Amino acid sequence: MHAAGSSSANVSLDTAEYIKAEKIALALVARAEQCTHGLKYKLEKKKIPVDIIQKVLDHLVELNLVNDLRYAQLWLKMKIGRGNKGPRMLSLLLKAKGIDNETIDAALAAVLTPEVEIMLLKSCLDKATQDKKDRANIINAKTPDDSRNAIRRFLKMEGFSVETIDSYFNE
Repeated sequence: MHAAGSSSANVSLDTAEYIKAEKIALALVARAEQCTHGLKYKLEKKKIPVDIIQKVLDHLVELNLVNDLRYAQLWLKMKIGRGNKGPRMLSLLLKAKGIDNETIDAALAAVLTPEVEIMLLKSCLDKATQDKKDRANIINAKTPDDSRNAIRRFLKMEGFSVETIDSYFNE
């Protein structure tokens, strides 16, 4: 009989921990869009057991309250609005937030329309011409072709597609 009472107490403690974790998670979600990795980290900092965190995350994902693709798209729109990082850096920054490559690719495809990518390319190029090192590579080119090639290399390193770079130069 003692074992049954102990089991009941554990279920009660697990339920209490679950409710506490879900309440914290919902408060965070209510304040701002969250990704699963970031939300997990925040709950771990609150000393919530990992198994409880996973149950809460699974439930919130199932309810579509937490959605990594939606988070990545919103995050990209915010960063693109600031316009100083190319697709490669944006991708790396999302990866650092725990977003998987497939989700990053889908978010970039959804957000980086050809028009948006051209706008971002122009912003990155403006920033590069303000940066002494990048400007030196572009401005100190001996010929216009060298300058164009330096710009192309820079934009390719920033992660812009060949099509977008060609489109920029054909404008």
